[in-house]
Amino acid sequence: MADINRCYEILEIEPGASLEEIKRAYRDLAFVWHPDRFAHNDRLQQKAQQRLTEINQAYQELVLFVTQPELKSIDQQFQQQPPPPPDKPLRRRSGKSAARPALGRSQTRPKAASPKHQTKSNSKSKKRLTTPNRQAWLGKKQSRRSAVREARPSPNYPNFTSNRKKEFPTQYSPARLSQNYSRFPWGPLTIAVASYALTGWILTVSAAPLWMWSLICGADWLWAAILLAEGSATPRVWLAALVLAGAVGGSIAGFQAGGTVTGAAWALVGALLGAIASSAAESRAVAGVVAAAFVLTVVGLMAGTGSGHWVKALVAAVCWGIVGLTCGLVAELGVNSGGPVGLCGAIGLGMGAWAGVLAGAGSGALAGALAIAGSKTVYGAWAAIGIIAGVVARMVAGERSIATGRGLYTFILLVATSSFGLWLGHWLIKSFDLFIQGISG
Repeated sequence: MADINRCYEILEIEPGASLEEIKRAYRDLAFVWHPDRFAHNDRLQQKAQQRLTEINQAYQELVLFVTQPELKSIDQQFQQQPPPPPDKPLRRRSGKSAARPALGRSQTRPKAASPKHQTKSNSKSKKRLTTPNRQAWLGKKQSRRSAVREARPSPNYPNFTSNRKKEFPTQYSPARLSQNYSRFPWGPLTIAVASYALTGWILTVSAAPLWMWSLICGADWLWAAILLAEGSATPRVWLAALVLAGAVGGSIAGFQAGGTVTGAAWALVGALLGAIASSAAESRAVAGVVAAAFVLTVVGLMAGTGSGHWVKALVAAVCWGIVGLTCGLVAELGVNSGGPVGLCGAIGLGMGAWAGVLAGAGSGALAGALAIAGSKTVYGAWAAIGIIAGVVARMVAGERSIATGRGLYTFILLVATSSFGLWLGHWLIKSFDLFIQGISG
């Protein structure tokens, strides 16, 4: 019974719970402790795997315990204390042993007993053998033997238990690590090289300044150093990777679209979106960040291209955002839907900010800003996509490589991957230009 009580404790339910309560508790705990939720942290993933294994075993034992009353009664009989053993009766000597002379005694034959004395002795012996206490003791002994024989599990009990376990398929099977850290991460590294080659191609075509190349390499080296210092792919390492990728990609895309001011605004937008993507942020936080990102994108584009009054657009976005926030909070208090507190207010803030910045900027100013940006906006967007994709692919490769304990090797591998990808994109576009010139010449 102690093992069954332990199973109830593992599933965090009270003893005697119904089968539906057991299943409900199992589904909740399996969702909370499933290792796929900790894919970015090897230590937590192993801990979750062990915890899920205990939950699976406890669930199977409880289902078997609840659905098999005969096994339940057997377990209860095992837990009962055995009755105290009765006093050992005097052992009756057989005829041969009684007639055998004792050691150390005289070998003289005893006197023959008189018939009267012999009859009295036999009657006493017969009375002692047929006493009710003797019969009662024999009956109790036999009943205890039968009870123990019935309570003893059959030899097929382990096989029966294993077969029963197969009849209860669980929703979450015991965790298996999907990553195979013993192999070289060819797939993620190939995607990373291709992504950085695309970025190098675009930077070469658009005649990007040298500081863009240096910014990409510096951010990649900084992130690889953070991974090496942390020792594992923790959530902080993922946060740093996506924030750096968003900031670098946004700065390059913004500079291509509208110059330095637009690049700075879009770098802030990329960093905010990267922070949201790498954390389990609440819905109202996501709504607020998206609203701020949209405002910064439009205002930064107008300020960089000099089209329209970006200050007027920013002021209108703030004013309309306050109005939308107020309306959202009022609607939330009126409806009282029981959702997350502040979600309606955040949605109202976003809608108001979007409407305000579009009204303040004007459709003509936005069209003029996009016309000034021209094709460089497309180049910048593809460069940002290549950087973000390359960082994510390198993150996966670095996570698998550093899990084997090769820290410095992982740092060199990641730095070489980004540098080689950028060089490959630059070399491909130069080779393509030489090939076109050779054909035309």
